[in-house]
Amino acid sequence: MANAAEFLARWTVRYINAEGRIPEELETTVAECVEDANEEGFSREDLDQAAGGDLKAYIREAIAKAQGK
Repeated sequence: MANAAEFLARWTVRYINAEGRIPEELETTVAECVEDANEEGFSREDLDQAAGGDLKAYIREAIAKAQGK
């Protein structure tokens, strides 16, 4: 994995778009993303930076987009 942005993009496709996460799962989804990123060598700070400064907002938006909102 080259960088945190690529990790985040791939993770979003695999776990948000493919699984159809819902807004009520936001906290759990963020925690899962951070855990998976840590296993790949990326910190929460890396993810926040890759997400434009706010991982939670990024994931919230990704969930909304996946739901067509």
